[in-house]
Amino acid sequence: LDTLDPKLPGVQALRAFSGHIQELSELENSLSEPYEVQEKNISTFCESVMEKAKEFMKPDVTPSVNAPKLQVKTNKEQLERILLYLLKNAAFYTEQGRISLDFKKRGAHTHQFIITDTGTGIPAEQQENLFKPFTQVKDLTTGDGLGLPICSLIATKMNGSLTLDTSYTKGCRFILELHA
Repeated sequence: LDTLDPKLPGVQALRAFSGHIQELSELENSLSEPYEVQEKNISTFCESVMEKAKEFMKPDVTPSVNAPKLQVKTNKEQLERILLYLLKNAAFYTEQGRISLDFKKRGAHTHQFIITDTGTGIPAEQQENLFKPFTQVKDLTTGDGLGLPICSLIATKMNGSLTLDTSYTKGCRFILELHA
């Protein structure tokens, strides 16, 4: 890869793909090593992540955040990475309507981040393999299909899970559930 012209879109895509494969491997090999955590105000944190995602949203999309002023122990960098990825995807597939980021406390040590959009949704035939790497073949210059598998592994390493709410039919809804 180092001998190819780095300005070419195909070469950039191959480099990104190579980096994602490396990251998948490293994540799989380090699942038993938890991330460091620190207390964060979840309301402020969610607002700041949505602020970063707004630049990717189309003019007819309304963003919203519903998160209480609550302190939660988490790994800020990895949590932001997952949420931002999901929000950017939502922005890509939502022409108009709403994209929301909600936080719900589900127990003393369980909480959820819920990303909902009014976009095109995910076809039923693609839902089963959504979090499995290398299940789709596509033009690498438009993405390599490894974003959700990487986010899912990060969620696992954070003592949680990332799922698609298949009962939601007005767009797409992802649920990131974390156990502190």
